Amino acid sequence: MSCGNPHATSCTEVVASISAYVDGEVTAEEYQVITVHLRECPPCGHEEQAHRAVKGLIVRAVRGTQAPTTLHARVRATFWSTEGQ
Repeated sequence: MSCGNPHATSCTEVVASISAYVDGEVTAEEYQVITVHLRECPPCGHEEQAHRAVKGLIVRAVRGTQAPTTLHARVRATFWSTEGQ
């Protein structure tokens, strides 16, 4: 995907980082670089919007859903068994 214009950061690199960007899991510097690219590149901007839309659908779909008690127990057991490693 590309708008055909040159960018400081490639579209491939930006698209690969969109999930982390939307989830707030990038550094401040990465956030700035991606934000600039998204403003300059409509196709990548649409990709970000699509990612946010899907994330919103998922959040709404699972809101109020509780994980099974057995899952909680397995997670706790896994955490405690690997904590000292």
